Amino acid sequence: MKKVLVVIGSARKGRVADKVTTLVNSDLATRKDISVEAVDLAELQLPFFDNEYPPSNPEYKIENEIVQKWSDAVSGSDVVILVTPEYNHNLSAIEKNAIDSLFVEWNDKPVVVVSYGWSGGSKALAAIRELATVVKLDLKSSAELYFMKDLQPDGSVIADGEATSKITAALDVL
Repeated sequence: MKKVLVVIGSARKGRVADKVTTLVNSDLATRKDISVEAVDLAELQLPFFDNEYPPSNPEYKIENEIVQKWSDAVSGSDVVILVTPEYNHNLSAIEKNAIDSLFVEWNDKPVVVVSYGWSGGSKALAAIRELATVVKLDLKSSAELYFMKDLQPDGSVIADGEATSKITAALDVL
């Protein structure tokens, strides 16, 4: 059985991420031989990275139990799905911090990005692509959900078939 980790990358009140995650989970529920775990970065309350060594350094040791919990979730999964908002043409600070807090756990980890925003989250996705080259995550596919085309700005679906087909196509790599 394949373990799928869904990471909710927004901490805002009234966030769209909850509605997008529901779409992702609905698709995952139709698939066989997978188990799904979710990590809500807002609830995890990962501290800002402050270790003496970067995670890529062999001297790096996790010293915080929350960071260890995050590390265990990522390393224990076969695939990570990032539900990614676009804030100021980038991914959210909470999601960037979560990615930056680990290194070995990301190496060759298959990742699917479901991004959303006014540009479909394309700028956040571009930032993740750049990060992927550094932390060596294996970006398999993505779904870009556009406000006013696929979703209302509050996250409600405009074109259900279109939004769900984008998500399904991205998750078919599972």
